[in-house]
Amino acid sequence: MKKTIAALLIFVTAFLFCPEVQSALLLDRVVATVNDEVITWSELMNSIFFEGREYLSSKTDKSREEKIRELERPFLNMLIEMKLQTQEAKAMGLSVNDEEIDGAISDIRAKYNMPEDAFLASLVKEEIAIEDYRKGLGDQILLQKVVNYAVKGSVVVTDKEVEEYFNANRELYDNEKEKFRIRQIFFAAPADDAGREDIEARAWEIVQRIKSGESFAKLANEFSEGPGRRFGGDLGYINRGSALAEIEEAADALETRGVSEPFWSSAGLHIIKLEERVEAGGIEKAREKIKADLFKKAYELKYHEWKTGLKEKAYIEIKL
Repeated sequence: MKKTIAALLIFVTAFLFCPEVQSALLLDRVVATVNDEVITWSELMNSIFFEGREYLSSKTDKSREEKIRELERPFLNMLIEMKLQTQEAKAMGLSVNDEEIDGAISDIRAKYNMPEDAFLASLVKEEIAIEDYRKGLGDQILLQKVVNYAVKGSVVVTDKEVEEYFNANRELYDNEKEKFRIRQIFFAAPADDAGREDIEARAWEIVQRIKSGESFAKLANEFSEGPGRRFGGDLGYINRGSALAEIEEAADALETRGVSEPFWSSAGLHIIKLEERVEAGGIEKAREKIKADLFKKAYELKYHEWKTGLKEKAYIEIKL
């Protein structure tokens, strides 16, 4: 008799925590009522086993059971919120048709580069019926629709709000300095003034060759005596204020891809090419990011308020 009872207990325990059969056993057990709809134990367990499988994958026996108990309430709250939102969607006259679900499946398959047979095989592997997958996907599309209509579409961020936020948090966005990307052909200053004319003559000859179409980088590699010679005279990106004043002054006078005339500094004679100018940080550069950040904050606040409002006007009874 004891052996029979023990075997029965093992069977029942396995049966209760087997996602393939628990729905049939516990289908009519109601764990929550949301207005005029119910959430069953099997719905809750299916949600935990599917959405929470990452929490359960490393658990076995008793620890798995304890984890399931731990997940019951937060997952039930999530299902209640989803039920309230789908009810609101239906009250607003929103719906999802087969074409929309087909389109969403096509997008998912395209995203993961999955032909139809591979997609269906993945559902079989996850033990998900295609009908259940389509229903779940339809619910997600419906939720997205109602949130867009009720929340997202009403969130507006004005230019004035962006400017006020920028001015109050300028240190977060206005810390970038203007940069130049420069190539240089450089001749070191001679020991005395006697050699300056020869250097200038060589420099002007190089400038004429550049104007005739020869590569600045090639000529820099051939003639320059300065840093970056091996890389065609490329000095990389230079922050304003970190280069010689004469170089910055010459760069200011150039259009992008423009080449300067030879000029002297205390270090020697330079010919520069302005490859790129990167503007300093400022509101125009930061505007889109600030707008996105403010929109996200406003959306999250409004979404929370909307969900709270749905709960406050709803009849919710939890029987867990």
